Amino acid sequence: MSDVPFATPAARSGSFMTVTSANHFDKEADFTDHVVSSLHRNREYHEFIFNDVPPSWADAVYQHIDEIIPSRKSYNSESRELRSRVKPTEILDCIQPWLFKQPLIWLLNGDITLQEVELFDPGVGTTLFFISGPYSGSWKEPDFFFRPNNHILPTIAVESGWSESKELLRKGMDLSLVGGNGSINVVIIVQWTRLQERVSGTVDLFVKDKNGMPTLQQSEPIFPRPAAPNNLSIKRRDLFGPALVPGRNGNDTLYLDLGRLRNYATRGLGFMNLVPS
Repeated sequence: MSDVPFATPAARSGSFMTVTSANHFDKEADFTDHVVSSLHRNREYHEFIFNDVPPSWADAVYQHIDEIIPSRKSYNSESRELRSRVKPTEILDCIQPWLFKQPLIWLLNGDITLQEVELFDPGVGTTLFFISGPYSGSWKEPDFFFRPNNHILPTIAVESGWSESKELLRKGMDLSLVGGNGSINVVIIVQWTRLQERVSGTVDLFVKDKNGMPTLQQSEPIFPRPAAPNNLSIKRRDLFGPALVPGRNGNDTLYLDLGRLRNYATRGLGFMNLVPS
């Protein structure tokens, strides 16, 4: 089955995206029922975007679907936009084995110590609540994150999506970096583009500038495969944040191996009968 369906029920929607305004509903219960029904009847990857959603309505939806419908959800209290993604696919989830195993690679290379490895508390799709700053009342479920032990918010968040979702991925990045109120240091966006049976990919790494605003620090190709090996680079202090081990140099650079991501992505595309560009 194709990962990206080409039929859409909404005029302003993309091939796998449905956009609905909550203004079409008079009651919270009716809106919640509509969201639950929409998510239940979908059988392949789809993104549902609901605009003009009051915070109380978004919270009601969260309470209803959190345990009964596998999905990755986010709510932006500033734009009042609720987003839910159902049925993530192999290519979108290939970032997880890549990143789960990265600390082991660092350890084997001597880049981090066993003490530092023990600090990692990685997660996938766990709800992060933003309780202060301009996005207070927002919540988000990243595709992956690194979080130091005993800290509420992660230091690094990662999102994976199709190029049609570029605007939404950027909004999510802004929510994480700005809404994290200084806790989230890096957001990585892995973006895939499909042309018939071939898929290209890029990865962008965002940090905060001196004014605390998001800025693109690095952009690298995944597919087509570049002539020379490439990596993403992060600082030790950005990875460990306040949990930085005393005596360790926060300015040290750690590398995320994009060759390994490429291998996992190739495998995922094969499961979907697709190939890299």
